[in-house]
Amino acid sequence: MSQVHIKSEEPVIRRPLAESWIQDTHQQVIVQVLLWGVFGLFIRHVYLGKFYQANDFTLNWLSLGVVLQTAALYYVFSNYIFPRTIYVKKIGTFGLWFAISHLVLYEVNYIQFNILQRLTTVVRLERDWGIFREAGLLGFVTDWSAAFYSFFWSFPFAIMILIVRAFGDIIKLRLENYKLEKDKFSLELDFLKAQVNPHFLFNTLNSVYARVFDSDEQAADLILRLSELMRYNLYETDVDKIALDKELAYIQNYLNLERNRLSDQYVVIEYEQSGRPEAYQITPLLLIAFVENAFKHGVKGASEPAYVQVSATLANDQFVFRVENSIPIKRHVPVVELPQDSAKKSGGVGLDNVSRRLNAFYENRHTLAVTATEDTYVVALTIQLNALNKEINAGTKSH
Repeated sequence: MSQVHIKSEEPVIRRPLAESWIQDTHQQVIVQVLLWGVFGLFIRHVYLGKFYQANDFTLNWLSLGVVLQTAALYYVFSNYIFPRTIYVKKIGTFGLWFAISHLVLYEVNYIQFNILQRLTTVVRLERDWGIFREAGLLGFVTDWSAAFYSFFWSFPFAIMILIVRAFGDIIKLRLENYKLEKDKFSLELDFLKAQVNPHFLFNTLNSVYARVFDSDEQAADLILRLSELMRYNLYETDVDKIALDKELAYIQNYLNLERNRLSDQYVVIEYEQSGRPEAYQITPLLLIAFVENAFKHGVKGASEPAYVQVSATLANDQFVFRVENSIPIKRHVPVVELPQDSAKKSGGVGLDNVSRRLNAFYENRHTLAVTATEDTYVVALTIQLNALNKEINAGTKSH
């Protein structure tokens, strides 16, 4: 396979694994600062101000501690721990993180009350510090009264906020899945409206194939490949997962059809594959949009030699699918710097839909990178797959 050197390559699109609820970062920061400010006022003047008998210095200190602990618990659990434990049903791992958080905050409270009782004389504060003093630094496991006191000092508000966040995340995920299913149903309905009776179509193709086989073997081969593509679309993709080798065979059939269609043009089409795809499964029709876009935007209208390079690599359960194509350059037109959103437009609706499907079926297990220069366009998809047979390792390379 020939090597293509890309000059001045600049990343254009980096698809995140999860989108923010608020797209404008500045608005998000402002809103959250205001909410935490209101929460701090509630803790100072209502929660502690009304029920905790202490001077202003002590109340201000304790209120700040409650706000900081609640905020830390919220951000750590909602952004890091929940997605890796509760949302993927790893309850044991979640319990471990919860215990570690309790341990850390117990030590924080131990130090906090120790310092405060040295700075001020408040009867209620001396009593609270006495609970921690008697329990000691290891009181979170040796003294249940101290452990419960520390827990109810640090966790109540964080738990309430996290429950609201969890419900919000679940509702958002359900809505995204519903939209995905709705889009899939709409596409299937449109396809059913447009398709010819498949049995009639395949019988006709078989008749045409039989008639042209003896006189034009190349045309017969094209008919056979077209029939295989249509059969795959009609009968084999109505499942959640399909064998990866079948999906890649579908890609190769498509490339062979394009080779024949563009045989009278100076277009180089290359395919490279390594690893053992028969050991894996993938969501069907996930890869074809990248290849179609390469021909649509990289070959159509080209006035100079064009190329499309496709590679599929499997190693250590990691699947890398890469599509690179040339970008047509019109003669007598000065070269200009590619706008940052051009790659997104080049991908069109197809790339956007694939990105949504990836987020739905391979969340936290994929990366999608699109890179453009003045004369090249590259899409690189990496997915962490689960081997059906763990004993099958990356094997020979085929072209």
